[in-house]
Amino acid sequence: MVRYLKAVLSLGGSIVASPGINLDFIREFASLVTKLRREGYHLAIVVGGGRVAREYIEAARGLGASESFCDELGILATRMNARLVIAALGNEAYEHVPESIEEIEEWDKVIVMGGTTPGHTTDAVAAMLAARLGAELLVNATNVDGVYSDDPKKNPEAKKYERISVEELIKLVGNEHRAGVSAILDPKAVRIIKEHRIKTVVVKGELQRIEAALRGGEHRGTEIEV
Repeated sequence: MVRYLKAVLSLGGSIVASPGINLDFIREFASLVTKLRREGYHLAIVVGGGRVAREYIEAARGLGASESFCDELGILATRMNARLVIAALGNEAYEHVPESIEEIEEWDKVIVMGGTTPGHTTDAVAAMLAARLGAELLVNATNVDGVYSDDPKKNPEAKKYERISVEELIKLVGNEHRAGVSAILDPKAVRIIKEHRIKTVVVKGELQRIEAALRGGEHRGTEIEV
């Protein structure tokens, strides 16, 4: 069993703060991260915006705001969620939430951040962070248990992939980005994964599956072949 001691986690806002703030999950997640740190893991976490981000984005869009303006609102929500995770981690994490990938130079503690600039989802930020840090693994923890041929919540016939090539995934996700869109992985993230050949798994956002992915165990998600 291969352990991935240098890993980046893309933690979906749907897990952390949808429909409301999930304090129990945040506490238990912080305990898991602390345990893994004691075992020698280096972890960086990028937190999504969840429902609060989508509510603000839709409200702003309804008021005539531009997509860039809506993206900025979503980014603020992700950074609030990141601060909740930092609060739970205490001294295990850096207190500052980085606002760009470029300002990250150290990895002695857990890095926790949200979005960065309009046009980049937190999945894309996580992929960029994994490339910058030379991470061995990128884990995308979401509210779906893997990559499907279609939205399994709308199409019960959707096929789940245990493995999928990055080329197939590019065809599946398309090319469009829109503020507030919720998808398994956005197109920019997939292109970064391909370019930097980042080993990536998509798992259900449950603690045992996240831990299994990091430990190289049976996570029951989808592995993206690069």
